[in-house]
Amino acid sequence: MLSPPTRLGYTRPMSEEERRFSLDWRVAMGLVLTTVWIGAGFYYLVYRVGLSNFVALPTADIGSFLEGAFAPLAFLWLVIGHFMQQKEITSNTRAIKVQERNAHRLELHSRRDTYFKLLTLVQDQLGSIAAFHYISIVGPTGTGEMTNEEFRQQRALASRGDHALFIRLMTTLSVSHRDDPEQVKEFYFGTDIRKRHTENYVKTFENLLAEARAVDAEQMISDALLFGSAAGRQYRIIKYVMGGDAAELSLFY
Repeated sequence: MLSPPTRLGYTRPMSEEERRFSLDWRVAMGLVLTTVWIGAGFYYLVYRVGLSNFVALPTADIGSFLEGAFAPLAFLWLVIGHFMQQKEITSNTRAIKVQERNAHRLELHSRRDTYFKLLTLVQDQLGSIAAFHYISIVGPTGTGEMTNEEFRQQRALASRGDHALFIRLMTTLSVSHRDDPEQVKEFYFGTDIRKRHTENYVKTFENLLAEARAVDAEQMISDALLFGSAAGRQYRIIKYVMGGDAAELSLFY
């Protein structure tokens, strides 16, 4: 609730003391009607009936008169109390909804923090899968373009923070053979080892993508992961090789 505008032209929140002494309009109206009703009743007793005549009435008649006189007031305050209770229920419901929204935001914020901590670990895992996949293609058991010593050197470089090094090498290898689809398919499914690396990469990336979608209602994080990262591009290339959307062919150019 806001207090009237100050001299500077803006309103300020009411203090706790001000709120304590502020009256709801229903209560104010009830007090006014009660005062008017009691005043009218007192006037009637004094100037119409007479106090001496009223006091001389039998006790039962006095009780009946007072009961009839105060019954409307009792009904009035019963109605006011009902509306005040409804107001409190509405206010409490609104406060509960606000608390639920705040709790949901805190939970989502916590899940996002957890996701970003997990992201580094999973990126490292994807890089490792791509590394062993790459050496199975160009290493001594493959084309022989890379020796085990060169592989160890590249792995050391990747371990210093460049998690996507071997992912980019796999992507480059696929793009460089884009004119030979069968050869590209051979890279990913030519042997049992390559097939296992491919399946592990897809499963790990899809799990990470599902976590990203769970913590981001606007899908900004998942879109960035899928369309704006080296890991995402490599995943889409694999899905194309597996027979995915032909639109992904643009990844090779």
